[in-house]
This record gives sequence, C-alpha cells and structure tokens, in this order.
Amino acid sequence: MVTHRSSFSIFAGFTLTVLGGMIFNIGGLFAGRSAVLLTNLQEIFQWVFLIYPLLLTVRGDINGILSGKLGTALHLGTIEPKWRKNTNRFYQLMSFIFIITVFDAVLVGLVASLLSFILGLSVNMIEILVISLTTFVFGAILSMILTFSLTFFIYKRKGDPDVLVYPIMSSINDILITLIFFSVGYCYRIWKPNFNLHLYIGIPIFTISVIFAFLLILKWRKAKYITDGIIQSLPTLSITNLIAAGTGTVLASFQALIGSNPILLICYPAVISTVGSQGSVFANTTSTKLHLGTIKPTFSFFKTQDFVISFFGILSVGLLLNLLYSAIGTGITSETISSSIYLRLLLLLLATNFISFALVFMISMAASFLTYRFGLDPDNLVNPILSSSADLITTSVLVLLSLSLFPIIV
Repeated sequence: MVTHRSSFSIFAGFTLTVLGGMIFNIGGLFAGRSAVLLTNLQEIFQWVFLIYPLLLTVRGDINGILSGKLGTALHLGTIEPKWRKNTNRFYQLMSFIFIITVFDAVLVGLVASLLSFILGLSVNMIEILVISLTTFVFGAILSMILTFSLTFFIYKRKGDPDVLVYPIMSSINDILITLIFFSVGYCYRIWKPNFNLHLYIGIPIFTISVIFAFLLILKWRKAKYITDGIIQSLPTLSITNLIAAGTGTVLASFQALIGSNPILLICYPAVISTVGSQGSVFANTTSTKLHLGTIKPTFSFFKTQDFVISFFGILSVGLLLNLLYSAIGTGITSETISSSIYLRLLLLLLATNFISFALVFMISMAASFLTYRFGLDPDNLVNPILSSSADLITTSVLVLLSLSLFPIIV
C-alpha cells in the first residue's frame, strides 16, 4: 500500500535530518574556545589571526570536495562503503584529496606571507610555509579517516551523506585544525629561541609531502577522474584562497572586538561553519539530484515543493543553532556576560545567519546550475567556492553588525 506524506511531514522530516547533521556545528564553539589560545602565539607570530581564517576556509574547501564527491560516488555505486578491497575510484579519491591538500597548503603559506608583508607584519616565509603544510598534512590524514568512516557508517544505515557528512565533519575539522595549528605553532614557539624547528623538522616534512604528492600525480596521470579533478579544482582553489585572504584581512580588523569580547571569537568558527554547512547541504543534495537526473538545472526548480522544503528547512536549522550558540557560548566563556550583551549577541548571531545564508544560497544555486550546464562536475567546483564565499560573507556581515551592536567596545 502506497502512503502519501503531507508537505509538513516531509518538511519536518527533512529539517530534523539536517538538524541531526548540523547540530555537530556546536563543536565549533569549542574550536572557538581553543582559538582563544592562539592569542598566546601572537607575540611570536604576528600573522596568527591573518592565517587562521585561511586554514579554516581551505580545510572547509577540501572537506567540501571530499564529502561531495564521496556522497555522489556512493549514490552512483562507483565507491563501496568499506575500507578493504574497494574500487579503484576509492583510492583515486584519497590520492586526489592529498594532492590538493599539499597544493592548498603551499598556496596558503604564500598568500599569508604576501599579506603579512603588505600589512607590515614580521614574517618568515619558510616558517609560514612549513607550519601551514604541517597543519594541513596532519589535519588531512585525520580528516580523511574520519570522513570516510563517518560516510560509510551513515550510508550503511540508510542515511543521506549529502545532508549529514559535511556539517558533522566541518565542526570536527574546525576543532582539529585549531588544535593542530596551535600545537604546531606552540612547538615552534618554545623551540624558537634556541632551535630553528622549521629548518630541521619543518623543511623535511614539507619536502616529503610535496614529493609524495608529485608521485601520486605520476601514478594516476592517466586517470581521467583525477586529472579532470585537478584541472577543475586547482584554479578554483586558487581563487578561493584569494577570497579566504580577504576573510583573514577582515578578521585582522576584528581583533579590536576580540580583545574586549572574547565571546565573539568563541562563536566565530561555529557561526561561519554553520553558514558553510547550510550552503553545502543545499549544494550537495542539488548536485546528487542533477547527477541522478531527478531535477533540471533551470530556475523552474524554485517553484517546486522540493525547493521550498529544502530552503526553509535549512534556514530554520541555522537560526535554531544560533540560538544555542549564544547560550552555550555564554556558558563556556571565562568573562562575565550581562543580559544586555547577551541579547545583543543573540541578535547579532541570528541576523548574521539570516543575511549570510540568503547570500550564500544564491551563490550555491547559481554555481551548481552553471557548472552542470557547462558539463563540469559541481562536486569539484561548487563546495570550494561556497566554503570560501560563505566564510568571507559571514565574517564581513558579522563584523559590520558587530560595529553597530557593540559601538562602545570597538
């Protein structure tokens, strides 16, 4: 017997599924709490808060590509949900992610060095390069293990990886990158007076990683999946690095607010991660539907029930989570928060999410439809553009609204 579900029950079911994945963005608050530790590194590394958004954004770009391509591959059957004796595509995907990780790490180091020089900060290019690459390599290894394991687990239990994986891993990656970045930077800090750690340990790690990535390119040079992925992804990742550089520059101006209100830094990773997750859920589900042929890349999609349920379901989850961020963030901060500041913080987070998601949504849909129409793979292009754009848009909106809501402490 066929049962027909009401529009409300479909909306409720979808919204609860999205909430189940994005609730893990609460972990971004603990990434933010850890990020407060980065202030201890500023004395030695003036570029800490310049490079930090780049690390979060680029790791989000790579995670977006991995979660998007893995979810699509599982739906199409080109990858099986297991570790041993998997398909060739499984090993190609892991190799591809490591290659673009090394590329992005080098690019982040170069961009951060250039920005530091322009802003007049004390900078050692080799130091920035090896710290960013070491952070990314360790982060990528842990992130890939967790992403594959989580995706396989969800898929085997009939869940939708396109909805759940990116939001969960986004939060986990924010915590991983923050802690790894702090740990690596702290090691360099304690050894810096007497031992050039970046020369004797950092450069060998850098060299081995670059050589290994080059060997992987040689191994898979005839694999269209990887060559197409590299050709499509690297130019996009280069652009998103420049966008992320803008985010870093904006956050540098955010330091005055951070000094007076650490609660803003505590909430920051969770807020940008949530908007990125909202856009990615929309993009990943749209990409899979385009590949399966269940929707067409036309604007008539906006008139469908599928669109309405997806848009308002994802928006509702974002607003609900920001309600939680204001409460939990206030609870884990070491400063005293008055009721007046809490209400302003709550208004700030809700307004930031609403405005940012509306802008990111338009980018998500336009990018998904255009890339598919031009015969490109949305999984290679949309998530990187989306992640970096979401971070820049959300950071900019957050700063602008903060200047209005916290005029006394700017």
